[in-house]
Amino acid sequence: MAVYYFTISVLTGLGYIFTEKNIHFHNSNHTGVQHQKKAAAFYLAAAFLLLTFLASFRYAIGFDYFFYRDIYAFVSGWSFQDIFLIYPEEPLYYAVCKLFSLAGCPWLLFLLIINIFLMAVSMQFIYRFSRIPWVSVYLYITLQFLAYNMNLIRQSIATAFFMLAYPYLKNRKLLPFTIFILLGGLFHNSLLFLYPLYFLLPLKFSRKALGLLTGATLLLYLFFDPLFQFLAPILPVKYAAYHGGYFWNSNGFDYIIPSGIYCLLIYLFRNRLEDSPQGRIFQNSALYQFLITLFITKHFILERFAVYPFIFSLIAVPELIYSFREKPKKTESSGKFTLTYRGVLLLFLLFGLGYFLFAANRGFHRVYPYVSLLDKSSSSPVAAP
Repeated sequence: MAVYYFTISVLTGLGYIFTEKNIHFHNSNHTGVQHQKKAAAFYLAAAFLLLTFLASFRYAIGFDYFFYRDIYAFVSGWSFQDIFLIYPEEPLYYAVCKLFSLAGCPWLLFLLIINIFLMAVSMQFIYRFSRIPWVSVYLYITLQFLAYNMNLIRQSIATAFFMLAYPYLKNRKLLPFTIFILLGGLFHNSLLFLYPLYFLLPLKFSRKALGLLTGATLLLYLFFDPLFQFLAPILPVKYAAYHGGYFWNSNGFDYIIPSGIYCLLIYLFRNRLEDSPQGRIFQNSALYQFLITLFITKHFILERFAVYPFIFSLIAVPELIYSFREKPKKTESSGKFTLTYRGVLLLFLLFGLGYFLFAANRGFHRVYPYVSLLDKSSSSPVAAP
């Protein structure tokens, strides 16, 4: 575990020291803004290198580590025709494997290239849209996006395409958004199920609409299994095959507590996001990720759908925190207690730390503790469909 604590400490410390002082509050001039961008770019480049190394130098951690290694070996012997016959719904990952195997890339080099792509997209997403980049990097690790990348590679690629689609969601450009979603869905088609978020995330919910959503969620929760059996014939084969298997097991309700706390925090500070053009997206994404996460108490495989709206936490939380610094006169008070920039910053840092400690204790994604290539763990492979 030491490597995780070291990484969190170093990146958080460097971020605070080298970028915090460059956040300008009022009437920042062009030179100041440029300096701030350069500091953020330098910091994110350092984070990119460290996180890419951490994700690529691992051995035998992540439930699907050996599954993906074996797939890479199998695909090297296939033709492109075989790939499109065997995986017609999600051919792109296997086609990419084939291309790199034809170039003579060993598995570890391929894994490095994949991680370079994943980290580059994530850091670019943070650079473009986060008001406090070092907080986003902190959350990227503590809220388990790094762990996710080290386990579910195909879906992490799909999530990267979802991040690439965000500017078009934000600016309401349906065609390019659709293109990115389709491309990501060809790596992992779980992304296709989240396509309606384009229409749902910007909506403003009235109390009546929120009540209807709550009621619909409750009904779906209660009758999920018979509804799933009814829809199974028209679902992709792999999803229908989950029924009754290992991934159809449930998690305890304690697993939804971190998600619920995040949703609650965003809701409590929702007035701080109202001035932001994307504030409604941030609020609704927090709600949807919680509602989806609720269903892991039925079947834990459903957790994979929550990662897409949850990715907006990387920019929603910094936006919220920054609002206390940008507009310090508009503070929330309760009796003698007044929330300030540093107080809210500390609150979310503690939330991230609590989330990380919970995940490490429960062994999220089987990446805790960290095992490097130097250790050569003797763990047996864990296969996944």
